[in-house]
Amino acid sequence: MKSVFFGLATKYDDGIETSVAINAANVVLEVHRTELGSSLWHRVGAVSGETIQWGGSVHYDDGKTPSVALNSHNVAVEVHKSQSNSGLWCHVGTVSNGGVKWGNSSHYDEGANPSVAVNDDGVVLEVHKSQSDSGLWCHVGKVNGTSIKWGGSVKFATGHVPQVALNNSGVAVCVYEDDKELWCRVGHIQNDTSILWANSTKYDTGITPSVAITDDGAVIEVHRSEKYVGLWRRMGRVNGDSIVWEDGSTQFDDGAKPSVACAGNMAVQTHESEGLRTLWASNCLIMDRARWMTDRLQALGSKTLKTLVLPASHDSGMYEGGFQIVGKTQDLSIYAQLDYGIRYFDLRPKWNGSSFNIHHGSIPGPALTDVLSQVARFMQGGGKELVVLKISHYDSFGRGTTVYDKMTAQIKAALGTWLVTKQQLAGKRLAEAPFSQLVQNGGRVVVVCDGSEPVNSPVDGIWVYRDWDSNNPAQGDLRVFDVYSNTMSYDTMQADQFDKFRTYTGMCKYSNVPCDMFLLSWTRTPPTDVWNFSTEANRKLASALKELSVPNGFGQIVNLLYVDYVEYARVTDVAVTQNGLKG
Repeated sequence: MKSVFFGLATKYDDGIETSVAINAANVVLEVHRTELGSSLWHRVGAVSGETIQWGGSVHYDDGKTPSVALNSHNVAVEVHKSQSNSGLWCHVGTVSNGGVKWGNSSHYDEGANPSVAVNDDGVVLEVHKSQSDSGLWCHVGKVNGTSIKWGGSVKFATGHVPQVALNNSGVAVCVYEDDKELWCRVGHIQNDTSILWANSTKYDTGITPSVAITDDGAVIEVHRSEKYVGLWRRMGRVNGDSIVWEDGSTQFDDGAKPSVACAGNMAVQTHESEGLRTLWASNCLIMDRARWMTDRLQALGSKTLKTLVLPASHDSGMYEGGFQIVGKTQDLSIYAQLDYGIRYFDLRPKWNGSSFNIHHGSIPGPALTDVLSQVARFMQGGGKELVVLKISHYDSFGRGTTVYDKMTAQIKAALGTWLVTKQQLAGKRLAEAPFSQLVQNGGRVVVVCDGSEPVNSPVDGIWVYRDWDSNNPAQGDLRVFDVYSNTMSYDTMQADQFDKFRTYTGMCKYSNVPCDMFLLSWTRTPPTDVWNFSTEANRKLASALKELSVPNGFGQIVNLLYVDYVEYARVTDVAVTQNGLKG
């Protein structure tokens, strides 16, 4: 199912009461109130990959609680409350050349907390709360030059902080809060002059919700937790007069008063910080990340592991809580990481005398059998996804290959149906087989194992892994430059990883043997509390890669984007962009 993962946002301004809009050309329009006072400001931006390139802030009016909408004809509609009374005011403007030319401000009603939407036909839907009670009211209007021809005000619900979205089929969604419960209502525009609302339904708990809707009826909702500063997103789909919601909400950041918008295959959110009166934004693709390869087979077909960019998870199996939180590096299970789009996994097995567990140093993780069953479950879902399992850092395996053989037997038993074998490669090296060949008969799993064991006890479907600085790289079926920075400093890590890439020649260190892939180790190395040390790196992954020249001077690319807490880095979206693919 198509979904959004906004990840951790980056700061773009100071202020409060933000509202954001986007159109099909990926033009972004944001409005907000100054952090001190009543002046209202707008900014125009342009989506560039997983970043927004913002223009400067421009003062356009005074007031409170502004809301903005934008259509594909670059027509902008803005509404706000007066700073001194309950008057509601609107502007119509045109976005061009990175700016907005607003028409005059026009008074259209009395109330509080207005929200507005506009579609490509120029139909405008506005909702607001009464200035005197909890009644929620709406207007339908039509853009007419630099003004709006409004219909009458109609009461449709009771609640607080209503927010509205409208698509090009005339389907509307309104969300609002009522005593820390979140409610939604679907509406259908009638003849561009009125709206027929269905009944309201409760869908979650929280405060300050915002909503967006795609032209095919997918609903994106964001809100703040009712108790904490966490920001959460939820996905659903309009089905007639109701919304079928996915199970549960997913936290994506901390903050307050989020706003969300979407157009085409792109979604954007803005929000206030949790206390500093700063404004933050992130954007992401609206796509089915579980099938990001399957849905782009033609574009990926000729690529090899040498030329692919894959989202990768560091210490992939360390996602459990409890005591294991000391070594926790992810919060998604293996299946959930696969569903999110991760395609390269770092698995570290330990033998405890009767079974295998994943481990990080002395910290135990899940059973290997559980990890393998999650991979099998994902592969059973069909599609043509290519998954790489890199297995290394063996613990308590002893001498010889007895324990190793037990492990490979488990792998074969669980994943044999999907393993890439020598016969499938038809004489090609693993890293040089085109993607189309690897997945021609369905999704496949590439298992690569480090050490002498896969050489001394070869198993078809289990390939030999070698690091770039190995003493015997020629043995490797897959050779990877994987050198972490070993620092707690983000700036030191970024500089070190970028320097490593700039000087990466595509050859192994100690012999004239080609290296197959470059792994960007976008991780910091604290003794514990990986989450807090991961946030800055994850926030900055997309923007930092904008500064890196790819390919480098030796014609090499970054192949593996290797991160902790993968979804907060939007690493799948970044990989799609780095592969030169359309969302």
